[in-house]
Amino acid sequence: MEATNLQIYWHESQPIYSLSFQSSGSRNEQQTRLVTAGGDNKIRVWHLNFEGQDRSKVDTIDFLSSLNQHEQAVNVVRFNPQNDTLASAGDDGQLLLWRKNDTMSKDFGVDDDEFADFKESWYVWKRLRSSSAAGSSEIYDLAWSPDGKFVATGSMDNSVRVFDVAGESCVAIAADHNHYVQGIVWDPQNEFIISQSADRSVHLHRIVYDGSGTVADLKLLNRIIRGDGPCRKAANSTELDYSNIKSSYLFHNETLPSFFRRLDISPCGNLLCLPAGIFKNCDSTSESGNGNDELANAVYVFTRSYLKSNSNKPMLVLPFFKKPALVVSFCPQLYQLSENPTPYVQLPYKLVFAIATSDEVFIYDTEATQPICIIGNLHYTPITDLSWHRDGTMLMVSSTDGFCSYISVAKGSLGAEYIKRENTPIAPPTTVEGPVAKVLSIVNTLPVKRKAEQDATTVQASIQPSNKALDTGPKENASVTGSENKTQGGAKSVKRRVQPTLILQNDKN
Repeated sequence: MEATNLQIYWHESQPIYSLSFQSSGSRNEQQTRLVTAGGDNKIRVWHLNFEGQDRSKVDTIDFLSSLNQHEQAVNVVRFNPQNDTLASAGDDGQLLLWRKNDTMSKDFGVDDDEFADFKESWYVWKRLRSSSAAGSSEIYDLAWSPDGKFVATGSMDNSVRVFDVAGESCVAIAADHNHYVQGIVWDPQNEFIISQSADRSVHLHRIVYDGSGTVADLKLLNRIIRGDGPCRKAANSTELDYSNIKSSYLFHNETLPSFFRRLDISPCGNLLCLPAGIFKNCDSTSESGNGNDELANAVYVFTRSYLKSNSNKPMLVLPFFKKPALVVSFCPQLYQLSENPTPYVQLPYKLVFAIATSDEVFIYDTEATQPICIIGNLHYTPITDLSWHRDGTMLMVSSTDGFCSYISVAKGSLGAEYIKRENTPIAPPTTVEGPVAKVLSIVNTLPVKRKAEQDATTVQASIQPSNKALDTGPKENASVTGSENKTQGGAKSVKRRVQPTLILQNDKN
């Protein structure tokens, strides 16, 4: 694996809050679009040009278009499952659905000089707004239903909303969080909507449908707030005492310096990964994270069966990250199991997922409890979003420093693609017997010896979109630490490039 920064002005040095690949149905598609959303109130569309036949490495990037209908910062962009409609939402409370024009057409608000650089144009297909008397609230995250007929949003007014695309209306609201909703996912099996909030809880909502198949309501099934876990043997220790089990909060409180807690669910719907977790020194009496508390950052993993049984006990915990985990993203590609596998969850295939802390990216699979690789030194300021290419050969990373980077994954390095046999049902996952199936499975990432020097040669990107100037490097002072006011100016240029560092790589396949 290799990590590379793409040194261009993505959003005029403003923070990038989200990004999303548009993937067609063809594996060898000639056009790969990447959409980014930023603090400049714009959405921008890019075309990635690859190095020859190697579709895991970017050669150049072409600027295609700019979508300018948002009035404030755009926090999230996501393509629908059919990959023909883009949903975007942000601080202006608007949920916009975009489609590409068949011919060039200048949108309102785009000046002639900017439009001259466009290679294609997009239009607002539908505007979806809440009918709430309080008006629209800032939207932090969104998720499409598997059939593309509905969109769920998480807002700063502590609410989850479901919009009917065809009816252009809000059909369900859940207002049971006590703080901003910072992440939301729609169950691929169309049974649940799961939201994560700054109130240090995760809510599991069952989707209630009416006779016509339209979402009619959201029923709160469970709040995941606290859970049982083993204590550390001593303060700051990474050794655990499984004979001393206590209950504690599972997630950071509202002081976590991040707008987003981007949880994710596996493409099959069988695993849920929750970021912003904390692993506490349970011998401490305080729950505040101050005083004698010894907190470690963690990601919690729940199986579908755990969720359906309303259990607040995670199946697996990945603790001891140096910084809080902010984003989780599952690779859309499933992989064949290796020879003599020892998975910690029994599935007929292998899942791969990435975890982003504020300054590192970890890639895991369901066959091993140690990460496949750890990539550090990607950006100067916190990471905001992750997006996998549909074939799993590329993971794109965005940051508040105004730049994007990517991790290239050589074809076959994660394993052979999984081919599902026809008419073969997939059984619900179960945990394996053994040490990893104790009351709470703790995977320790600290004993991994991180290499002091860079393992892989850093590839200096030569990326320059048409009529855009090549930049000298990411900007400092562009980080956002509050939960309400985003800094959009004052970025200071530094004359050096970020050198992504492959800290650890396990050659398993």
